[in-house]
Formats: sequence, C-alpha cells, structure tokens
Amino acid sequence: MKMLVSIVSMFLITQLLGLYIGVQYLGLIETGEIPPVFENPESSLNPIMLFAYMMVSTTCILVLLKFWKPSIRALEAFVVFFSSWLTFDFLIPISLGIFSLGLLLAVLLTIWKALRPSILNQNVAAVISGSGVGAILGASFGIVPSLIFLVILCTYDFIAVFVTKHMVHMAKELTKRPMAFTIASPHKFKKAKYVGIKGKKKKFHVFQLGVGDMVIPLMFSVSLLRNFNAISSLLTIAGSAVALVALILFMMKKPMPLPAMPFISVGTLSGFLISMALL
Repeated sequence: MKMLVSIVSMFLITQLLGLYIGVQYLGLIETGEIPPVFENPESSLNPIMLFAYMMVSTTCILVLLKFWKPSIRALEAFVVFFSSWLTFDFLIPISLGIFSLGLLLAVLLTIWKALRPSILNQNVAAVISGSGVGAILGASFGIVPSLIFLVILCTYDFIAVFVTKHMVHMAKELTKRPMAFTIASPHKFKKAKYVGIKGKKKKFHVFQLGVGDMVIPLMFSVSLLRNFNAISSLLTIAGSAVALVALILFMMKKPMPLPAMPFISVGTLSGFLISMALL
C-alpha cells in the first residue's frame, strides 16, 4: 500500500505543479512575451509532428542501448538539466545577476542525480522535469490536437508493449539503475532489481511508472485551460489518478508488463467528461 500511495502522490504532485506552470506559461503566450512551441496550437498536424519526434528519439535511445550504453547517462543528464531549469524558472523566478536561481538549482539537481544516483533523486528529477515538459506542451496544444495525440500515444503504447515489445526491452534496460525516465517505489514484486540507495546498491522489488505516463495526461489537462477553467483540469487530473490507482492494484495482484497510457487515458477522458457534465 505504501508503494501505491508513493506512486500516486508523485503523479499528483507532477500534475499540480504542471498545471500551475501551464497557467503561467499560457499567460505569457497571451501577452506575447513567449511564443507557443507550435505556431498554430489548434493545428491537427502538431500531434503528428510531435509523435514523429518521439519516434526519432525512441529509435536513438534503442540504438544507444544496443551499441553505447554509457551514453544514456549523458542523455539523462541533458534531459534533467534543461527540463528542470524550465520548471525551476517558473516556480522560482528569481534572478542572480546574469543567471537565475532556476539555472543554479537545475545544475545542482543534475550533479546530484549524476554523482549519487538513488531512488530519491530519480523521483525528484522525474517529477520536476515531467511537470515542466507537460505544462509547456499542453500550453502549446489546443484541445483537439491534444486529444489526437492522446489517442496516438495509447495506440502506440499498446503496440510497443504487446506487439513489437521494444518498449518492454527499453524499460528493462533503462530501469537497471535509478534513472529519471521513470518514477519508482520499492514493492514486493516477484523479480527484484538492484537500485542505488545512499550511494550503495541494494536489492529491492521496485514498481516503475514512465515519466511519459505522467506528462501526457498533464499535457491534456493544461490544454483544457485554453477553453475551460481550472476546475475542468483538476477533475481531469482526478480521473487520471483514479485510473492509475486501479492499474497499480491490478498489477499488485498480477505483475506483468502493461501499457499504462491506455488505462490512464480512460481515466483522463472520464474526468474530462464528468467535468463537462457538471460544469
């Protein structure tokens, strides 16, 4: 039960942080201070372009895992640094001369994660990085493109886990050590993993949830802010969390590789529909 509370809590923290950042980012877009990621947020081509970018990134990761595994640590550091810098700058907009406090915190987080990898800093880095990325993408997508992307990702996740199974392979490789591509919590599953705890490797049964499984529902919730209010986004987040709880409870009884996106997306859309009915 502690594992369930831990994973769901980190999921909700990511969603709420991202929702706050999304509100700030949308405000800057409206005033013209910052442009959206995509020139026309309502274009249905946006999700296709983003999915193509994801496929290129996934292919690169698979190639690196096969031929040059040490480079994955450099990739992780790159992602953590720039994503957390983005998040920190919105959460703590304090200038330190020519630099910002957000930049300093991003550097410190990246160094901590690189030098002393553990479940703790894996989770901290994943939550901070995921909240910023999800917020920016959501603020740059209209509702329809965001919905299209959600459907594309659900379909891809199902195929990648059950048909090609390359996602299972990638997950096994990336979770051999604490990396910020997932959030993790110890749990008594059948197969244990060696993970870093306080600078040492110990054997734990660990449950992992990909950062993408937090970013995509956050992206949809933030995109709702363009045409709806924060209540709709919060109810959508609540639906996602309920679906995640159901998924974890199922996996606690029957541990197996499962695509999380289809399950979470059902909750996400259910929460949105409930908000439409109530509001």
